[in-house]
Amino acid sequence: MKSSLIDYLVKENNYVNNYFKKSPIKNYKKILVIGSNGLVGLNLLAALINFQNKFKDEVTIHCLSKSKLTNKMPKKNKNIFFFSMDITLNIPKEKYDLVIFSAGYSSPTLFLKDRSTLLIPSLGLNNAFKVLKKNGKLIFFSSSEIYNGSKSNFSETVSGNTNFDDKRAAYINGKKFGETLSYNKIKDGYSVLILRLSLAYGPGSGLKDKRVLNDFIIKALNKKKIQMLDKGQDLRKYIYIADVLVYIFKLIEKNKIGAFNITGKSNIKIIDLAKNISDKIGSKLFLPKKIKSIPGAPKNVNISFKKLNKVYKFNLTNLEKGISKTIKWYKFLQKL
Repeated sequence: MKSSLIDYLVKENNYVNNYFKKSPIKNYKKILVIGSNGLVGLNLLAALINFQNKFKDEVTIHCLSKSKLTNKMPKKNKNIFFFSMDITLNIPKEKYDLVIFSAGYSSPTLFLKDRSTLLIPSLGLNNAFKVLKKNGKLIFFSSSEIYNGSKSNFSETVSGNTNFDDKRAAYINGKKFGETLSYNKIKDGYSVLILRLSLAYGPGSGLKDKRVLNDFIIKALNKKKIQMLDKGQDLRKYIYIADVLVYIFKLIEKNKIGAFNITGKSNIKIIDLAKNISDKIGSKLFLPKKIKSIPGAPKNVNISFKKLNKVYKFNLTNLEKGISKTIKWYKFLQKL
């Protein structure tokens, strides 16, 4: 029998356990993961399963996603339940100790097409707070897109300035609404952690994912060529998804609240990223005759991680190794 996607990720992320002597989820007996079908949600579920296996936590996990899960489900786990539900229209019936809100598109190709993305971190997040126990904790995944419009000082005390008619406004202002709602809840006594995640990558992404790094890998594997949309001079700072997990659960373990940037260390030009992937897979690389960049794409995504590293610091997975693991993941997906 073929392994499910979760089984693959459980094995892939098992080393995350090595960073914890005690279970970071020991105080949370009932957990809700909203948006369990994407890169972050699937890997969070894998991490929770690994914590259960190592520390023997008696935890019930409910996974909620708008789209249905099929071969992504783990084999034989009586404590994990899956639900298909639109969180903007419905409210789960039970109360939870820990709510992880990772719902919504993170790919610009998708959120530029669907302006209803504004409703997910507003109506959806508000519904999520309704099922959080008063003494529980909620984690809201914001985005480094918050800084769109800023030229410098990408730290947690500021945000960018985006016009309301900007092509990315629905996504960015939705995230800003979510952060405002979260800070209001903190003032009301709730424990809320806001994560401004920047360019996570790795196993867990889908075959239709159009984010740059994933799109390059998929095209290199399927078409044996990468066609650039521009000259690739924009800078990006990536972080491997398993490293994201370590940071998230360290922040949970230390019961932190408020906003934290989560990002990698080193910058890379998109053209160099394309060359790296092309060389690893053995595909051709072409520059465009006409520029076709995605509207509103930032020139430099270089957010600060000083605040995060004051909480916990460790050696991150280097980009070379992370890309190789991601290529291996996509080859696994193609065999399913």
